[in-house]
Amino acid sequence: MTGFSIKKAARNAALTLALLAASIGFGDVAHAASLERDIDTILHEEGLTGAVWALVEPGSITTASAGYANMADGTPLAPGSRVHIGSVTKTLLATGVLRLATEGKLDLDAPVARYMPNIRFDNPWSHETKVTVRHLLDHTSGIEDARLWQMFSLEVTPDTPLFSAFERSPEVLKVRFRPGTQLSYSNAGYALLGLLVETVTGERYETYLDSHFLRPLGMKDSTFGYTAQYGGLGDIALAWGHYDEGKPAAAQPIMFRPAGQFTTTAADMATFAEFLMSDGRLGDEAFIAPEYMRARGIPHATNARWAGLAAGYGLGMNTHDRFGAVGKCHSGNVLGYRALFCIYPDENKAFFVSVNTDSETADYNRLFARVAEELNLKAATAPESDLPAADVSDWEGLYTLAPGRFEAFRYTDILTEFVEAKWQNGALVMTTASGKTRALRPVGDYLLSADDRTLASHVLLRDDEDHPMISDGFRTYKKSSPAMVYGLRASLALGGAGLVWFLIWGVVALIRFGKAGFSRPEGIALMGILSLLVPVPFYLNQSFMALGDMTAASISLCAVSIILPLSMLIAHTKVVQIKGRSKIETGHGFATIAVVQASLILWYFDLLPLMLWR
Repeated sequence: MTGFSIKKAARNAALTLALLAASIGFGDVAHAASLERDIDTILHEEGLTGAVWALVEPGSITTASAGYANMADGTPLAPGSRVHIGSVTKTLLATGVLRLATEGKLDLDAPVARYMPNIRFDNPWSHETKVTVRHLLDHTSGIEDARLWQMFSLEVTPDTPLFSAFERSPEVLKVRFRPGTQLSYSNAGYALLGLLVETVTGERYETYLDSHFLRPLGMKDSTFGYTAQYGGLGDIALAWGHYDEGKPAAAQPIMFRPAGQFTTTAADMATFAEFLMSDGRLGDEAFIAPEYMRARGIPHATNARWAGLAAGYGLGMNTHDRFGAVGKCHSGNVLGYRALFCIYPDENKAFFVSVNTDSETADYNRLFARVAEELNLKAATAPESDLPAADVSDWEGLYTLAPGRFEAFRYTDILTEFVEAKWQNGALVMTTASGKTRALRPVGDYLLSADDRTLASHVLLRDDEDHPMISDGFRTYKKSSPAMVYGLRASLALGGAGLVWFLIWGVVALIRFGKAGFSRPEGIALMGILSLLVPVPFYLNQSFMALGDMTAASISLCAVSIILPLSMLIAHTKVVQIKGRSKIETGHGFATIAVVQASLILWYFDLLPLMLWR
C-alpha cells in the first residue's frame, strides 16, 4: 500500500468495523463486506473499472462502491462519487412531467399538438388517434428511436436548442403504427418531453426540473444539467467513464439530453427510490398524484396489455421480471457508463447501480444480480402451466421486428433480427438468426413464459389485418414471408460474391495488362471496390462521436457508395460491348448484375447513397 503501512491499514480497518458493528450490527457489516468483495471480483473478472450502488430496505439505506473513479491515476470510486446514469434519466424526467400533470399544467392524454403545434407528426392515423403526452412517456407514439446525427455529433453543445433535433429532417416524426397499440423504444420521444417541459414552463427543462422537482425531493447532489470531468463545467466529484481495457471516456453533450443526461449519487437515487415507493406525497401535498404513482411500469393500453401481458413500459419505468422477482426498473447506457435502477414497492426495497465502464463484452447482469441478491427479494410466483386456449399452429413461422427501433437499420433488422417460431414438446421455441433458442411455455390463454422468467413474458396477437404477431411487451414481431427474409439474405450474399469476384479478377487483370487493366471491365469494377478505402483514413482520424456529422469522412463515404454501383454499371456496359465473350468475361457480366441488384435493394431501404448525416 502507498503512503502508510499494512499494520496501520489493518488497525484502521478494525476500528472502522468495530464502529460500524456497534451502530448497525456486525452481521450487517459482514454482509456489506461480502457484497463489496463479490463486486470487486466481478469487476475484475468482467474487465470493469468501478461501480457505485445503493440498497434501500425498510428503515435503512446503504451506499457503497468498488473499483476506480479514474483508472488512469488510480483514484478510487467513493460511495459519494457523482455518476452518470444514461436512460435511467427517463424515469426522473417522466416523474417531472407527472409533477406538471399533478399541478394541472398539462394533460397526459391530450394531443402533443395542444402544447407544441410546431411539432408535426407524420401520422397516418391522425384522424382517429393522435399522438398524446402519455404515448411519449410510454414509448407508444410510433416514432422511431433516433438517427445517427441525433446520437453522434460533435456539433452539439450543452445549450443546443432541443427543437434542432427535429427540424433537420421531418422523417424523424413519422408514426409507424397506430399510436398507443404497441411499444417501440424512442429516445426521440423523451427529447420531445423535455421540449414539452420547456414549452409549458417557459424555462429550460434542466433549470425548471432541478428547482421544482429535484430540490423538493431532497436530491441536492443531482442535476439534469450537463456535467463533465473537466473544463468549465467540470466536476471533480464526477467519476470518469471508461471503455474496454480501462480507456477513459469523457462526457460529451448529446442532442437528446432529456433522454439520457443526468448526474447523481447513489444516496440521491436511494432518496428517489423511497419517494417512488411512497404514496407520492411530500408533507401535506400530493406531489405526484397517487394514480400516476400506481401506474408506473404498467403499460397503459397496448394490444399486448389488453391480451393480458403485464410486461411492458409505463410512465418512465418497465415491469422487470429478473433475479427471480418482479419489480419496476429502468436501465441506462451512456458514454462510459451502464446503470440499473429497480424498485420493489410491495417490499419497500430498491437498488441502484452505476458502473463507470461501457463494455462490449462484460456481463453486467452478474453484477446487477449480485446486488439484487443482497435485498433477499420475495420470489415471484409462477402461474400454473396450461396449454393455450386456441391452436397456436398459426403462429409457427418466420418473424421480423414490426417495427425496429431504428428506421435506418430496417434492412439489417430483417437480416439479423428475425426469429423462427416452432411448436415443440409443448412449448413455442423461438430460434434467432444466430441460432440461439428460447422456449416459451404456455401459461394460459395466449400467454407464454420464457425459461428465464417467472411470469408471462410473451403473448400471441393479431394485427388489424389478422396477421399473427408475437410481443414481449417491449418488442413486437410480425409473421413475415420466408421468401422475403431469405431472398434479402441471398441478395446480399450474391452482391458479396460479386465483389469477391472482381477483387480476384481485377488483380489478375492488373498483373496481366498493367495499367491497361484499369480500362477492362474487371479493372473498372476493382477501382469501384478500392474506392471504398478512401474514407478509412478520414474515419481513423475522426472521433466516433462525429459519426452523424457532415465531415470529410462521411462525405467521402457517401461519394464511394455512389461510385461503387456506378463502376459496376460501367463495367457491365463494357462486358456487353465485347464480342465473342469468354466464360470469364461472361462471369464479369453476372458479377456486375449481382452487385447492382444488391445496390438496388440498399437503395430501396434508403441506404444508398449512404448519407449518415440525414
